[in-house]
Amino acid sequence: MEKLIQYCTKSSYYDGDFNSTVGWHAAGMGYILVTENGKLIVIDGGKPNDTEDFLALLEQQAGGKRPEVELWIMTHPHSDHFGVLHTICHTPELLARVKIRTLLYRFPEDFVEQNGKASNIDANRMMAELAALCGADCHAPELDERMSVDGLEFHFLYYPYDCRIINHAFNCNASSMIFTVQAKNKKIMFTGDAVSRNLQVVTWIYHKKLKCDILQMPHHALCDTGLLKFYKEVDAKILLEPTCIAGDRAMHTEYVGKAHAPDNAWAEENAEQIHRTFEGTVEIPL
Repeated sequence: MEKLIQYCTKSSYYDGDFNSTVGWHAAGMGYILVTENGKLIVIDGGKPNDTEDFLALLEQQAGGKRPEVELWIMTHPHSDHFGVLHTICHTPELLARVKIRTLLYRFPEDFVEQNGKASNIDANRMMAELAALCGADCHAPELDERMSVDGLEFHFLYYPYDCRIINHAFNCNASSMIFTVQAKNKKIMFTGDAVSRNLQVVTWIYHKKLKCDILQMPHHALCDTGLLKFYKEVDAKILLEPTCIAGDRAMHTEYVGKAHAPDNAWAEENAEQIHRTFEGTVEIPL
């Protein structure tokens, strides 16, 4: 049976201070897609301290056998997203427990962060190193590329193909890929930690074609990103929110004045189901 698993990261339980003074506690993000024939696709994974639990979850989905991941997709190069993969590849006893066939990522090297750092250059070197360690192929999807994995249809809608649009964004969240996955009965939209400008470009390009059943809310459902027009076009009735307790509370209280709080509130009000990671790992039939 086709299904989507939203993994409950350890950082999801963070319930401390969450503001501009102490910082925004990264919640991590990890998803597993299981095809009808039991093949596994991973999106991100989580922080390094999620590695053992995430790997155990893969083993569970493989029926106790050594799991084989057909495709490991990395939305963008932040450690709360690539930490699991990095730890597996650098730990021989963990790497022996899983086979990874292809790493899929696209981090444009002409992107420059607000602090002037060209972070994606190092990120691409890291991903090439991880691929060498685990013996995986690498694939960089093109804009509007479609590919099929055992009945699941992937459509890569966006990566920052023209970095002049987003250069000097705060960090490489702006490098997040946006893509959809069409299963038999449901369509999912993944946004990683996309910033509002990313969502705006995708809406310009695809407009009415964005309709999906399930939406992974961008940047952990925080109100520093979001876009009402994008949410209205997607019109998702199931929301995935890879967020921590403190982040969720801040989204609905302390961040009321943030520019995109009303946009995200609309997405939640329009939804019929909201799955927040701190509520536990969840499986959604597709």
